[in-house]
Amino acid sequence: MSSIPANLSRVPTFLASQISLRGLTTTNASLARLQQQLTTGLRINQPSDDPIAGSLISLLDTSLETATQRSRNLNHATSVLNTIDTELGSISALILDAKEIASSQVGIGSDAATRAEQATIVSSLIDELVLAVNSDFAGISLFSGGRTGVRPIEFFHGGYRYNGDQGGLRTDLGPGLDFPITLTADRAIGSLSSRVEGSVDLDRQLTAGTLISDLRGPANIAGDGLDSLTVTVDVAGTPTDVLVDLSNARTVGDVTTKIEAEIRNAVPGALTGAFPGGVTFTGDRFQINAAATVTITFDSTTATPGRTARALGLDSFSFDNADATNPAPGVSLNPRISPSTRLGDLNPATALDYGDIVFTNGSQSGTVTTDPNMTISELQQALERLDLGLNVEISENGDGIDVVSEISGVRASVEEGGGLAATTLGIRSFNTTTSLTDFNDGRGVAIADGAIDPISGLPDASRNVDFEITASDGTTFQVDLTPADATSVQSVLDAINAEAAAAGLTVGNGAGEFQAALTTGQNGILIEDRLGGAGAVQVTSLNGFAAEDLGLLSGTSTTGNPAQLIGEDRATVRVDSLITTLLDLRRALETDDQRGITFAGEKLEAEVDRVVAARALAGGRARRIESSRTRLEDRVLLDEQVKSNLQDLDFIEASTRFSQLQTQLQASLTATAQVSQLSLLNFL
Repeated sequence: MSSIPANLSRVPTFLASQISLRGLTTTNASLARLQQQLTTGLRINQPSDDPIAGSLISLLDTSLETATQRSRNLNHATSVLNTIDTELGSISALILDAKEIASSQVGIGSDAATRAEQATIVSSLIDELVLAVNSDFAGISLFSGGRTGVRPIEFFHGGYRYNGDQGGLRTDLGPGLDFPITLTADRAIGSLSSRVEGSVDLDRQLTAGTLISDLRGPANIAGDGLDSLTVTVDVAGTPTDVLVDLSNARTVGDVTTKIEAEIRNAVPGALTGAFPGGVTFTGDRFQINAAATVTITFDSTTATPGRTARALGLDSFSFDNADATNPAPGVSLNPRISPSTRLGDLNPATALDYGDIVFTNGSQSGTVTTDPNMTISELQQALERLDLGLNVEISENGDGIDVVSEISGVRASVEEGGGLAATTLGIRSFNTTTSLTDFNDGRGVAIADGAIDPISGLPDASRNVDFEITASDGTTFQVDLTPADATSVQSVLDAINAEAAAAGLTVGNGAGEFQAALTTGQNGILIEDRLGGAGAVQVTSLNGFAAEDLGLLSGTSTTGNPAQLIGEDRATVRVDSLITTLLDLRRALETDDQRGITFAGEKLEAEVDRVVAARALAGGRARRIESSRTRLEDRVLLDEQVKSNLQDLDFIEASTRFSQLQTQLQASLTATAQVSQLSLLNFL
């Protein structure tokens, strides 16, 4: 209520009216603010109403907005993972159907016609599998890894190619949930690629353009770079120390140029010849061409040679006019292969050959012609242009190259196109070092060994003989392979040649009457004779499956002198996936191949386990998301309660205060009206 202060004995009329007006305005403002609070139901409608509580409410609003979006993410992730689980369940069911077909079509209970009918059912299972793997949720491909906008697999050259990647779609799921919500197709259907692993250490040589980061010498400096080193140049017993700063060196050429320039500037005549050429490289190490009576050492003035000298293989040796190259085996700089490496800069154990390499994937083939100036990158590009679903990759250890197939359901091979380019590069898929365990899609070669007579129960040597070879003139001999002979292609060739020699034939490459070897063309075991007979070289299986598994029963024959039999390539490379297995099963059913049906059925066992593991992974992620969603809901509820306590209006307290302010306003108006009627005469 407005009043004139007691300490003022006389107050001007204007001052009294201003005091009364201020009191009325304050009361009206409080009533207006309280009326707004009652209308909105909020105690704080703007930060100025309560700055401290307003700042807390702002933080809570931010937290609640984040929680709302995260809740949407969790719901979406749950839906995606539940859909993945459903599709994996469908894949598991069709695998079990395929297993049942495989088990029912082996033995006397089925015939060729029935198996052909079942092949049609397997075709429909393959179609169902493709649909399941290519399924999506709200436009997101479930099995394409991080490339969620593409179909994971597509039909390509008679097989199926994976278009996704090895990542996964990630979203903000909250702390502790850092995992993708999509899967890669290999989780559901197995391998997405297979490779012909390089069998030769290509031993890259140094060139001026070799990057320092590619060196893997005594001190691996990849990513660290070089610093400085000290060169001691001793001329007839008078040493001179030269500091060489290599911190800006990026290539081997930078290193040789800098070291030589500093030595020639400090001690003219210390190096032979003209610049450049005093400091160079040979093979995979540096060469220092010191002049007569000159000895050059690196970091010799320190107790422990520096990192840069060790990294370059220049410590631990004195270079003089007699010894220009460090011969110690421990200082090879061992540069790794890179995309810019020229084939002419490689030095495999056997001299590198150049020429045509034939790449085959399924029914498609193409040829790449190599030459010394071709780089690894150019080889990759040439193969990519063939569009075979094959590519060249540098091996993980950086010492060789691999050929990778990306197509499930077809067989890939690398052959010679006339010469030894593929062999010397280590990428021929069928060579003398190929293990027999890689034959027949990993089934190996089944030899007859340890057989016994079923009547006597005693070992029977005649039952261990694998096959018989008939030469062009009718000469025959038998081949009995033992486990020691069935390790690699070379071991088989040696065993066949040994049996031919034991049969009285002279064995030799190009000069003997008989030889078993590899061709410089198509893959397969070559059996040829120069006996001059009119017939063809023939192989007859006697026991077991060795002749069939080696491809000798399905090879191509030519008559003449020499007469040749080139076996089928049974060391082809295939992607080990569920699609491949189902295609194998269909092919075996169509061709009435009971052995192939059995093999396919056995492989389906592993496919079931893989899908079970994938479902467990998806289910585990879904459970973690559900737990996180429960915790998020609890936290949101707590934040909302705190926000309500800060912001919401207490209607009982507000109603009481509203009544008080009304009474206060009425009293103020009454007092103001009474005071405003008084005059100076009333005062006197």
